[in-house]
Amino acid sequence: MKRFYYLFIFLFLFVFAGTVFALTPEEILLLKRAGVPDEKILEMQQKGGTVPQAAVPKINPFDWNEDGKKDIITGSDSGQVYVYLNTGTNSQPIFDKPVKIPGVEVQRLSDPYIADWNSDGKKDIIVGQASGEVSVFINMGTNQSPLFAGEMKLNDGALDVGQYSSVSMVDWNADGKKDLLIGNSRGNVYIFFNMGSESSPRFSDDGIKTQISVSGYATPYVADWNGDGKLDVICGSSDGKVYIFINEGDNKNPAFGKSQILQVNNKELRLPSHTSVIPLDWDDDGKMDILVVNKEVVEQIGGRTEKVPYGIYLLMNTGTKEKPEFKELKPLKGKFRDDTVL
Repeated sequence: MKRFYYLFIFLFLFVFAGTVFALTPEEILLLKRAGVPDEKILEMQQKGGTVPQAAVPKINPFDWNEDGKKDIITGSDSGQVYVYLNTGTNSQPIFDKPVKIPGVEVQRLSDPYIADWNSDGKKDIIVGQASGEVSVFINMGTNQSPLFAGEMKLNDGALDVGQYSSVSMVDWNADGKKDLLIGNSRGNVYIFFNMGSESSPRFSDDGIKTQISVSGYATPYVADWNGDGKLDVICGSSDGKVYIFINEGDNKNPAFGKSQILQVNNKELRLPSHTSVIPLDWDDDGKMDILVVNKEVVEQIGGRTEKVPYGIYLLMNTGTKEKPEFKELKPLKGKFRDDTVL
């Protein structure tokens, strides 16, 4: 249904608004999949000009199998990437056993991020990893049945933030192109600006260090935390806390002051090991909720080797869109792997 909605907008602009445009290969493929005859596509192609942005549908990075329910995609210590399908509901989620995503694997500590890399309307996977490099796996199938091409290391591996990379993709400077925000093991966060195009991203080897930093193992995620229309950053850390960096600038020139620490029931949240976080509207009520994970680690405590257990939790926003509040750290039900990386 969504496909035909975008197609309707596309045809309306073409036929009624007198818009004139030439089609890119990606747009031709989109029209073919929507059932537009080749003769009509050829007629459009011969008109020349620029295509409206509405022709490319937006993906839902949290619904892996397009069934309307929130799923969870995770990495692992082994470097493989898994999907946990929601067999319950969004209000009462239950996650099935992990399913390995075929062909999507890096050497160690995969940290996946779902995005439309090449603006073709399909979910691709960007993967951070232990080496500090970043890899991309392009979806050659569909959103319902993804099929991924082989690993493509950005800049042949030269794009590298040092040990461990955690990636988010966002238009950082509001120029209409997707950029990369990447954390590393030292707790620093770098921005890599897109010097290519929206459909063919290209980045320099070296990023720009941002004002965002945490104790270690920064896992940044971009979202509008306080509903003011500006992109903020929510970041996990090696100290077990979750940090919120409010954008005090604007979307062309983000600027961040002192961080806030996420609170649950009016107390600072501190989990027993490294945290990673995904802010999202879990129940579609227009307010920001949070998935947060603490990673399983082995520590030396009092001369003994002890394992800090893994946990994945859902925090539901009981406040407002402008002022999120969280009352309960709710463990999610599922057969999650102990080495999960969110």
